[in-house]
Amino acid sequence: MSKKIFYILFFVFLGGFLGSCSKGPDPRLVHCQDLGQVLLGVADDGIGWTGVTPVIKECQDLEMRVSYSLRYEQEEQSQGVASCFYPYDQDEIGAETFEMPTATYSTYPVKMVLNGETVDKKLLAQSINNLNSG
Repeated sequence: MSKKIFYILFFVFLGGFLGSCSKGPDPRLVHCQDLGQVLLGVADDGIGWTGVTPVIKECQDLEMRVSYSLRYEQEEQSQGVASCFYPYDQDEIGAETFEMPTATYSTYPVKMVLNGETVDKKLLAQSINNLNSG
């Protein structure tokens, strides 16, 4: 067996093994959803998360883009998108990186865009602090 095939099989096996040891949802996704919910001022039962798109570009912040649908008592719905931006924050690549590529980015966002509007940095910092203290 050639070295190339060996390495391919090794990484496929490693990815499968690490995937089976998953520790739950990506904290960046959870934080972005929580921040979106707080900034929109809706309760748990008033929002439905309809999609997630992590956007990873070399040498740039990770963008965690989540789509949502707001539900109202009269069964009206409105849809929107929240994007949280996380800076690269890891010196070396480890096994965790193969399990979750977003793990090389900070856990807390440095910027957030909610329905096309950039959230004020001070408001974002206060919201993060409120989530951490609650």
